[in-house]
Order: sequence, then C-alpha cells, then structure tokens
Amino acid sequence: MCCKRALGNKGKSEADYIKVCKRDQNTINECIKNSIENIRPNLISGIPELNVPSLEPFYIPEIIAVSGELVPLKASGKDVKVSGAGNFTIKNIDVDLETLTIRGKVHFPRLHLDGRYNLDTQILIVPLRGEGNLVANAVKCDADILLKSKLIMQEGKEYIRFTSLNVDIAIKDYRIRLDGLFNGNKALGDATNEAINQNRGEFLKTTQPYLEKTVAKILLDTANKIVANIPFDEILPKV
Repeated sequence: MCCKRALGNKGKSEADYIKVCKRDQNTINECIKNSIENIRPNLISGIPELNVPSLEPFYIPEIIAVSGELVPLKASGKDVKVSGAGNFTIKNIDVDLETLTIRGKVHFPRLHLDGRYNLDTQILIVPLRGEGNLVANAVKCDADILLKSKLIMQEGKEYIRFTSLNVDIAIKDYRIRLDGLFNGNKALGDATNEAINQNRGEFLKTTQPYLEKTVAKILLDTANKIVANIPFDEILPKV
C-alpha cells in the first residue's frame, strides 16, 4: 500500500513530491507506478526548488551521429527541444527490493523535435553539407529502462542514490526535415530531404547511441535530485 506525504503551502521539499510506498515486494511495482503518475504534473512543469527542468518540453544539448555502415555520415543536432514526452504511458515496471534495481518500459505516442543541425554526408554519389534548422516527428516510441541504485549512510541515516541508468530506445517511425540546404533552393532541398528520409533507418542507427546516452544522463540526474535529501526509510518504510 502507499500514501502521499502531506503537502505544505510553501517551501515544498523533496518529500512533498513523493508518494510513499511500503517496502513490500508484493505491492511495490504498482505503488511505484502510481508514484510516478502522481509526480507527472510536476515533472511536466518542472520543479524549480529542486533544479529539475520541465519535461514538457525538455532540451537535449547535443545529438551526434558519426559514420553509418551504408551511408557515410557526420552530423549533429544542437539545442534540440523535445515536445510530447509528458504524454508517456508506463507499460510495465518491475522493482527488485533486494538489489534496488528498477526495470520498466515507457511508451511515447509521438515526439516532436526542433533544433539546429550541422550535416556532412553523401546521398548516392552526391556530397551533402549544410547547417540550419531541423524539425522531426517520431511516432510510437518505446524506452526500456534499467535503473540501479545503492544505499549510502549520511549522519546516521540511509539514503538511496541512483548509480546508473540505461535506456534502450525503439522508434517505430520518424520523419525529419532539414531547412537551409543548398542555400534555400526548395527543389533541391525537398529532393534531399526525401532521400534522407528514405535512409532514415541508417540515420537513426548512427544517432541512437548518443541519444540514449544523453537521455539516460538527464533522467538519472533528475531522479537523484528528487530523492537527494529524503532518508530511505521515509521513501520506502518497512512493512
């Protein structure tokens, strides 16, 4: 079973955002799922007092793609704004209280990305270089998450610290548009964008490791900020 910490009108602390779950392996999965749903509105808007940025939208400082197997590629996206992440659905969650490990799968129906790009690649025999604005839409995105943690002792109390977070992202499909190619020549730009999208599987393959690493870092940092000052016995009290 679980219960919500009482909310004050002012000066919210980390505990005000946590839905407390009993340390019971039989109920922990559903309770943690409900706890995440409970904090969703705060994640969407951000939690300034904890230095947690908003999830809707959130920003990825840089995404890098280097050398594909089929398409020679060197590209980067910077200051990428991602919208739609707040509409996530938790498909499943599995908490192991003995190892303090959390596994889960999260679904995002649609994600919209805006940012800047720098591109150096080759489509067929045509070299392609440019920079400008990028817009992309991805649909049916799933993320498998593995979160590991440990307990540390501070001033006689145990606190949980998340030590690593791995994210495996699967994107059903996406479309991307790069503006500013060929000095704004619409015909050449349209043709090139179509060629890029025809090879989007290869582009995603080269981008994915950097995307997963960046997203994992953001999520791990956010999780640790939320639990930083709450004793473990208050987050997961013993049955």
